[in-house]
Formats: sequence, structure tokens, C-alpha cells
Amino acid sequence: MASIYKRGRTWTANVFLIAGDTKKRKTKSGFTTKSEANKWAIGIENQKINNVLTTKDGIIADMFNDWYQVFKEPQLETKSKTWYMTTHRVISDYWPNKKISEVDSKLFQELINDYGSKHVKSSVAHIKNMISAFVRYAVDEDYINKDFTRNIKTFSSVENKSKELKFLEEAELEKLISRVKNSDATTSHMILIAIYSGARYSEVAGLTIQDFNFENNTISINKSWQAEDREFKATKTKSSNRTVDMPKDIMKLANGWTPGERFAFEITTTGLPPTNNAANKQLRRYLEMDSSKLITFHGLRHTHASFLLSKDIAIQYVSERLGHADVNITLSVYAHLLDKKRNIETSKALTELNKL
Repeated sequence: MASIYKRGRTWTANVFLIAGDTKKRKTKSGFTTKSEANKWAIGIENQKINNVLTTKDGIIADMFNDWYQVFKEPQLETKSKTWYMTTHRVISDYWPNKKISEVDSKLFQELINDYGSKHVKSSVAHIKNMISAFVRYAVDEDYINKDFTRNIKTFSSVENKSKELKFLEEAELEKLISRVKNSDATTSHMILIAIYSGARYSEVAGLTIQDFNFENNTISINKSWQAEDREFKATKTKSSNRTVDMPKDIMKLANGWTPGERFAFEITTTGLPPTNNAANKQLRRYLEMDSSKLITFHGLRHTHASFLLSKDIAIQYVSERLGHADVNITLSVYAHLLDKKRNIETSKALTELNKL
């Protein structure tokens, strides 16, 4: 007996099968019309009647890897590939010799629970989502009859890292600027540009000398450097392509630096920009010298935005300067700062109103 129903904009068909003493359900979704779903269900029913309905069984870790190599790996960047390789390792560790037909919801929930006892929730979600995507493919390809990843709950007993936004206060920022201005290190030059532009590490590392307009005192951010793949990529979003106005004195200083042949900030021995790790180490050394708050290179971007907002620069302009796709992104990221300023403005407003 088959059941056909609509889910969202597509149709889903269920066919119930008897395997020994067990009743199983074979499901397929994504049909654009009800007739397509019905046609598929009739075909499955006919296979069941003729006893030719089979599954393509195999070791789940091997099947996951084959799926990844064909459908995922060619389109992914290095960071995403790492997550798939991690997921494959998890499957291999937990189910080394399990066939895909032997894995059920209970086993999968046990995997999630155990993995979640040692990892933060975001990591657990990555593993769950990637296995779920593979299992949906396996169902569609008739490898198995049922999606055992449905209704599985993500679990973690490990706290996520604090999401508190870290940025330098104005006094700390002034000390850092003083130190990097007097340094000839390439990483120091990158730190200075990040402070005054609010650009991400990948955007600063991807700058070429052609991106510096010393006549108009601007920097053009039109690409990013992906260190893992060692190639230029598009910026994070379309709106990240932007021209940033820079202080005249900083551009005059930058005009005296020696750029590389390919990159504005280049290590002579490698012909590549300093790594994010190298820039972070240099930044940490400077901050420790002055007992300042320790932040990452990305924290310079937050520092840039926080400084401008504290000086009552319009948030729309700050958003454009950061290359955010929408001012609401800026509002959400820096909500705590804006709330603090709002409280100050409320106090000032009430003081004036009380004078009436």
C-alpha cells in the first residue's frame, strides 16, 4: 500500500514493504507533481510483487567516501573538505565494519550522543548534517529504504567558546598603533591597514599594490586570499567588494613600504603573504607588551567598527565600510555597543526633558 502527500512545494511517496517479520517503509521525496510520485510508487509496488526489489548494501564508511569524492569534493574549498574528512573518520571509528543496512536511528543517536560528550554543539551539528545529507542520497538511490537520520537530536555537553565580541578600547588601540607604525615587519603593516580599514585578514592578505590609490587615498577590496588553497577567491559577499577611504597619513606611510611582486604584503622567501597565524602572533606580542586585552586579527575589524560607532559615525556608513550585505548584520553584530550608547542617549534625553 502506498501513500502520497505534499510537503511544501514537492510531493513525497511512501511504499510499505514486508521484509521477513518486519514491516519497512520506502520513501522518496522531491517529486514536482503528484502523478510523478504515484508513478514511482506503482513501480516500487510492481517490483515488490515480482520480488525484485533490492538494496545496494555496502560498508557505510566506504559508501560515504565514494559519495563525497563524486558529489562534494570537486566543488569544495579546503576548509569544507576538512569537515567531510572529519565526518568520514567519525563514521569509520564508530562503525568500522557496519553495512549501511545495519545502521538505524538508535545507533546514529548513540553516535551523536557520544561525539557530543567531547565536542561543542556546532561541531556535532556539522557531523550530523553531513551524514544526514549522505543518507538522503542513499535513500534516493535505493541503497536503503529509510532515512535513519530523521528526528535525531543534536546533543553536546561541551560549552561553546564565548561569543563575546573582543575589541580594543581606545587607549589600547592608540598604544598598538604607535608600535606598528614604528615597525618594518610585513605583519605590522598588515595590522595597521586592518586597523584603519576594518578589512578581514583574507582581504588584507589579498591586496596588491594596484589596489592602493595613493592619489585618492583609498584601498580597493575586490578579492580575498585563501591561504589553504593558495589562490585568490571572490570576496565573502558581493557587497564585500568595496572602496575604503583611508587617512592621508596612513596612505603616505604605506606608499613608503616595499610591496611584493604579486602581493602588497609578501614574504620574500615564500612569495606569499604572511599567514593568519603569523599575523596573530605578531599582534599578540604587541598587545602583551602593553598589557592590553588580547584579541585576534579579526578583532581588529571589530575594533575598527566599535571605534567608529563610539564616535557617533552613522551605522549605515560603518556597515558599508565593513562590506556588510545589510545594515541589519551590523546592527546584530554590534547590538551590545548600540544598546550601551542608547542607554547613554536615553539618560541625556531625560536630563534635557526634565529641564522643561
